[in-house]
Amino acid sequence: MPTEIVNLDERWQAEVLSYLRRSPYRNSLPLANVTQLRAHCDVVLAHYNGQVVGMASYYRDLPFVATTFAVDLPQTLPLLHTALAEQAPILHQATLSTVIPEQRVRQLAACTTIESVELEMQMVVEPETLRPHSDTRVRRLRSDDLAAMGELARGGGLMAWRPAVFDHGPAFGAFVDERLAAMATTHFATTDVIEIGNVVTHPDFRRQGLASACVSALAANCFNLAPRVYLLVMDNNPGAQEAYRKLGFWPSERFAFVHYQLPLMRA
Repeated sequence: MPTEIVNLDERWQAEVLSYLRRSPYRNSLPLANVTQLRAHCDVVLAHYNGQVVGMASYYRDLPFVATTFAVDLPQTLPLLHTALAEQAPILHQATLSTVIPEQRVRQLAACTTIESVELEMQMVVEPETLRPHSDTRVRRLRSDDLAAMGELARGGGLMAWRPAVFDHGPAFGAFVDERLAAMATTHFATTDVIEIGNVVTHPDFRRQGLASACVSALAANCFNLAPRVYLLVMDNNPGAQEAYRKLGFWPSERFAFVHYQLPLMRA
C-alpha cells in the first residue's frame, strides 16, 4: 500500500497529535499549527496503512510565508509539499521560511533549494528548574497596552510581531515611569508546550534585567497552561543564552531558521 497524503480533518486529529507528541519540544511548532493555530493553517499529513508518518503546514498569519513539517522518511516531504502547495499556491510563488530542528535541514535540502540558514538554540524551562527573577516594575500586559507594545516591537525590529498577540497567550511587560520599557509575549500556548517570544527592551533601558524579569514572570504564568516552556535564542548570542540559564532555562536542541524555495521556483 503506497503512502497517502490527505488534508487534516477530525478523523485524523487524534492520530496526528499522537504522532507529534512523541517529541513535544522538537515538534512544538507543528503541534501549535494543528491545535491552537489550526484555523489559520493549511495542514496535510501522510499516512501509511493507517499510521501517520508525516505532516506539513502553512501558517497564514505572519508577514512572511511560514511553513513547518515533521516526517519519518525524507521521501515523504516532497509529497507533502506538493499537496500543501495545491491548497496554498503562494508556496510556489515566494521564498518560504521555516523554523525546524537542525537535524531536519538535511531532509529539507534534499527536495528544495535552500537560500539561507541561521542557527538558533532552543532553551527550555520546566516548573522544577525555573529560578524566579522578580521586579516590581513588571506586570501582566492588557489590551490597553497594545499600542505601546506595537511601538516597542517596531522599534526592536520584531519580525514575528502580530497585533493579535493576546489571542495566543499571556504577555508581561516592565514599566519605567509609566513607559513600557521591556516585554515578553507568547507565540503560542498549547496544552503540550508554550513558546515565549517577542522579548525586547527599549534601548534606553537595557542592562537593567527588565527583559529577564518579564520572561521569568511570563514563564511562571505559562506553567498554569502547560508543563513545558521554551524560547529560541540566536546560536551566536552567548550573552543572551547565559541570561536565560540564570533563569533556569537550559539548551535543549539546535534549531535552524531556513529560507528556501520549492522545486518549481528553480530557474
